[in-house]
Amino acid sequence: MRIGEAVMRPVVEIDRLTLPPQMFFDDITPADAAPHMDWLHPRFYDRGTHQCYLSQHAWLIEVGGKRILVDPCVGHQRHRPALSFYDMLDSPFLERLSALGVEPESIDYVFCTHLHLDHVGWNTRLQDGRWVPTFPNARYIFSRADDAFWRADAAGQPGEALAFNAGVYDECIRPVIAAGLVDLVEAGARIAGCITLIDAPGHTIGHMAGLLESGGAGAVLAGDALHHPLQAVYPDRPIHADNREQARLSRHLLLGLCADRDYWLAPAHFCAPHVCKVRREGAGYRIEWPG
Repeated sequence: MRIGEAVMRPVVEIDRLTLPPQMFFDDITPADAAPHMDWLHPRFYDRGTHQCYLSQHAWLIEVGGKRILVDPCVGHQRHRPALSFYDMLDSPFLERLSALGVEPESIDYVFCTHLHLDHVGWNTRLQDGRWVPTFPNARYIFSRADDAFWRADAAGQPGEALAFNAGVYDECIRPVIAAGLVDLVEAGARIAGCITLIDAPGHTIGHMAGLLESGGAGAVLAGDALHHPLQAVYPDRPIHADNREQARLSRHLLLGLCADRDYWLAPAHFCAPHVCKVRREGAGYRIEWPG
């Protein structure tokens, strides 16, 4: 899709993940989903089994002769036993990127909204027994706060880290830092003159979103501020992995930006068509899908 002068395309690693709502939501029930079944089923939710469907994809943005890759997925044959659907994944990611006419050497920037395993996996790849940067000519853009948290976790300092992210810092973050390719940033940083980074904490302590703006149009690269479209219509409902209040405020911030500016909402896990528009409705929101 075109955002002003920018072209934005998903690079899909997994077309559909089927997960029980209880894996994410504390209190969204089939009764909550029922009023939205006209658009939920069958793209995003199965009305019979009450399973949620999610996608695993990155965003490729091309603008002004630059290529930006956002949230480069899980990676190939990664040992991720805590999440069986990611464990030793046979990832087609680089092949699908190549099918778009893009080779790893041509990527200028890699922006990770946060440093969970499914957003940093292709930062590196295994070469001669070593993890090396997949995108050797790119600047890797990481949240300074998220890096500090996961760096401390990798060093064994006590915290509230999640077991599923064990080893990810050493495999996917430290090698690109060692290669001198990383910029640690805070809110207000800009990428390629068209993406402004904004704080959206809650899912992780340093989670950031990207505000892509070009030619009067825009998209919010929301990362994991929302995992599933039901969170757009029930933004106050918590999910297990989040700092609840921070995440609630971040969801409202990003949904409000989309609604007030008529920008696309572009998270990392919505199934195709992967993006939507957000409209205010009373005290909440409704969503509209393209096409």
